[in-house]
Amino acid sequence: MSSQKKELGKNIDSIAFYLKNAKGADKFPYLKRAVLLSEELKIDSLIKQTSIEYAKQSYFIKDTLGLTFSKNKLLKHFQLKKDSFSLAKAYHLEALNHKIKNNLDSTFYYYHKSKNVSIALKDSLEIGRRLLSMAIIQVKELDFIGCEITTIEGLKYIEPLKKYRTLISLYQTLGNALGHLKKPKEARFYYLKAQKICKFNTVKHRREKNYLNLLSNIGMTYKDEGNLKKAASLFKEGLNSDSLETKHPKQYQALLGNLSAVYFREGKTEKAIEGYKIVLKSRIKTKNLYSQSVSHSFLAEAYLKNKKYSLAKKHAKRGLELGKETRNNKQVLECLEFLSQLTKGETAKKYLKDYIKLSDSLFTRERSLKNQFAKVRYETEKKDIENEYLKEENARKHLELETEKQHKIIGWLLAGVSVLFIGFGLSIVSIRRKKMIFEAKMQQIEAREKERQQIAKSLHDEVAGDISMLHLKLEKTNQLKAAKSLDVIKENVRNLSHQLSSESFDKVPFKDQIINIVSDFFEIDFKIKIIEIDSVLWKAVNNSIKRTLFLSIRESIQNSKKHAQATAITLTFNETKKAVFLTVSDNGIGFDVNSLRKGIGLKNIQERIEEINGVFSIESKLKKGTIINIEIPKSGK
Repeated sequence: MSSQKKELGKNIDSIAFYLKNAKGADKFPYLKRAVLLSEELKIDSLIKQTSIEYAKQSYFIKDTLGLTFSKNKLLKHFQLKKDSFSLAKAYHLEALNHKIKNNLDSTFYYYHKSKNVSIALKDSLEIGRRLLSMAIIQVKELDFIGCEITTIEGLKYIEPLKKYRTLISLYQTLGNALGHLKKPKEARFYYLKAQKICKFNTVKHRREKNYLNLLSNIGMTYKDEGNLKKAASLFKEGLNSDSLETKHPKQYQALLGNLSAVYFREGKTEKAIEGYKIVLKSRIKTKNLYSQSVSHSFLAEAYLKNKKYSLAKKHAKRGLELGKETRNNKQVLECLEFLSQLTKGETAKKYLKDYIKLSDSLFTRERSLKNQFAKVRYETEKKDIENEYLKEENARKHLELETEKQHKIIGWLLAGVSVLFIGFGLSIVSIRRKKMIFEAKMQQIEAREKERQQIAKSLHDEVAGDISMLHLKLEKTNQLKAAKSLDVIKENVRNLSHQLSSESFDKVPFKDQIINIVSDFFEIDFKIKIIEIDSVLWKAVNNSIKRTLFLSIRESIQNSKKHAQATAITLTFNETKKAVFLTVSDNGIGFDVNSLRKGIGLKNIQERIEEINGVFSIESKLKKGTIINIEIPKSGK
């Protein structure tokens, strides 16, 4: 036994040796030996540690075979030990594999699968990291609305943990999305939040890079607002950092490039050109071909404005060449546009034709990928809802069988005692039946609410996103009137998605939800008063009853404001042991209850209440306001 322990200790020491000395030419052979030895020893923690380290180093050098090797080891470990963390990591490695190959839709899909496994594990840090990765893909593919939703979801998991590195990246990514959506003030809010927590980054080099990146981003929000003086002061502040070009060349290039863009906006073209040339020289030095294409495009634009056409043409051609090489499609488009203006005849026509063709293909790809991202979310969540429904259905059938057995036993016992007990038994059966019917109705309401949430999400993710993309394209082609009309349609779609959607009462208390409604509708000439809301113990009230009351209140307030022309509305709550009561009264113009047919709003309220055995009544007189009384039994009786 002692010799076995010694052998085990020796092997563990060997793994530690391989991990510590995995450098240079010995890096991957040593790491692979560590993985295989850990697998042989069947020590779970070492299998995961060594496989993940091998994968990390493989990703750094873009080795897809190394990533696949580690993924397979983790999948095998999951199959043997049912360790879900290994499964989540395996999906993560598969996502990185597709990322190297630039298969962004597949990358997004596996990030999503990894995130869902982490949700089941309640691993908030891993959930937040995967959501960040998904959001970065969405920005790259111009799905800015989708990115906004994803980053906000990620912040819910990371903010309580105070994991500052991931938190800073989430704030920056959200700011980038909002900046592209032409919301500079909102973007700046999140950049400033990231700036406040930069000091918590313990690695000095990384802390400095974060701070410089944020200075550049915040400056761009002021530039987008037209506050060029403020933008320039922030860019200069960053450029005054000690040994900036040597220590942080990329940040130096971004800050100087942005400052030069400010000079260009101010009409100081020569000064802008001087800055652009310095940035280009630095980017050539660091061999950053992607960014070089950006510099050439800026120089082409500046020389074109200065009427130095030969130089403009030279930089536009070089920018086009590098843009194609690095798949920087934005710069390819810009350089094609410049060249169509700088050339004549058939050559100009060819550049313009290439511009239109590429622009249309990019728009189609962006829309396709964005829809794919939304579909990944939809299909996964749809499957989750179906699985939940099947669980509920199985539980319901089991309950019915058990109840039926109980009824038979009770029936035989009561038959042998007396008619009195038979009657008593029947009353119990009746009560239980009512309770089962009530519970079934509650499940139906929950299922319908999930469908409403899914429709709302599809409207927000897909329809509103498509409209935003088309809106940006119309603005770019100066079709401002059409863009303005489309903006109104987009807001209507988003408002509809918000109306269909409602927060979970497990996450946001009922009282807070009602306060949110009141805040949304409250105006100087339309006051809403809440009475005795704390008299009801809301935690003990079924979520379906709370949701029915929530929707009824929202519909009633909308009716009072829109149709009844009310200036004041009162919500009064009460409860007994058996029921919850709500009275909604307003001082509007009223109507003749007997002569006027109910509108769709009132019908919706009445149907919801009666569906769960509630009582709905309405009292109204012309010029004397309207009173709606609602009573809902807590147990369906």
